[in-house]
Amino acid sequence: MTKCFLCSLVVTGMFFASMGAGAEERWYKGHTHCHSFWSDGDAFPEMVLDWYKRHGYDFACLSDHNILMQGEHWRKLKTDRRPITPKILDQCRQRWGDDWLVLRGEDDQQEVLLKTFDEIREALETPGEFLMIQAEEITGKCGDKQVHVNAINLERLIMPQDGCNVVETIQADLAAVRCQARTTGRTILAHVNHPNWESYDITPEDLARATDVRLFEVCNNSHDTKNLGDATHPSAERLWDIANTIRLAGLKSPPLFGIGSDDAHQYHHVGPYCANPGRAWIVVRAEKLEIEPLLRAIERGDFYASTGVVLKSLQYDPSEKSLSIEVDPKPGAQYVIEFIGTTIDADPTGADTSEIGRVLARHEGVRATYRLRGDELYVRAAVRSDQKLDNPPADGIDRETAWTQPVGWECRVESK
Repeated sequence: MTKCFLCSLVVTGMFFASMGAGAEERWYKGHTHCHSFWSDGDAFPEMVLDWYKRHGYDFACLSDHNILMQGEHWRKLKTDRRPITPKILDQCRQRWGDDWLVLRGEDDQQEVLLKTFDEIREALETPGEFLMIQAEEITGKCGDKQVHVNAINLERLIMPQDGCNVVETIQADLAAVRCQARTTGRTILAHVNHPNWESYDITPEDLARATDVRLFEVCNNSHDTKNLGDATHPSAERLWDIANTIRLAGLKSPPLFGIGSDDAHQYHHVGPYCANPGRAWIVVRAEKLEIEPLLRAIERGDFYASTGVVLKSLQYDPSEKSLSIEVDPKPGAQYVIEFIGTTIDADPTGADTSEIGRVLARHEGVRATYRLRGDELYVRAAVRSDQKLDNPPADGIDRETAWTQPVGWECRVESK
């Protein structure tokens, strides 16, 4: 297919006591992880963010590798990888006007000046309708292992930190994020990206023991992130359950919350082997479409990840120990709601992991409630539809799905 997407015009938080308690709260659809010409995407940043705005997202973050959209940054038009073609220039001018782009040089040395975050915000952001949040993908390695951490709402660039192993490297990145949050007085979130990429580089044990991490990508729905795992490596969803079982049963540490993202890099070619936008996102419940309320809601786990399933209601009642879900169904779609968890008799260190992340209850239909018995370390829900994505990735989630955050774990965590 050749259809063009663009042409188709801290760090930790306390668990929330009750989902949906605020009468004035509403759901906001957003995205935290994608790329542009500022690093290795194939589109201008303003065109990327405009795509998300035009497709019904309430907020979006551009998180290019080890760079923020700040200062003067020129990019050559002719490069071996992801060149800026005359067609791409014309698309940008058609959207933003003939005077929008600034070019210099001639022939193979011609360059274009990329717009900054502030310039794009002034042109694109609409209070109460569309919000931009500055982000960076802190992109580092530990030996031959890739360690990528998204930092959201940064003021200054953070370079990747060094560690002796994967856990120490993740913890060092998180410490740098915490330091900036403390010195700037702003809320900054961090989530570990695509743990199974490049060669299953971040294990469940790594994510469990990097206890400063509270967010990770349970669904990075790009085509090459090994989201589904293989015969000897767990899927990202399975990894989530193993890591949370180790945290709660062994370390007495709070669990991970799961982020959804498309990790988009390609906007001009569409297909299963392209990193296209629109394949996964998060939906956050907050009192208003502003940075601080949104990030605080994500911190406390008041959101769900999705590839297409929309929830009409998501309620956790801590006094009744009940988790209730209702789907906003699509015509003709069939839904299965699974309540997934690990009970206290599971051994997170043993060879038998069959008791970790079991389906504790399963309901066909659009609404279901699970009442915790008291022997669960945690319970989360996965809502699975029989509807396929319009543009599913190769080796990714191809059905519309939603994942809610774990509940019922508070008594398992040691206070510090």
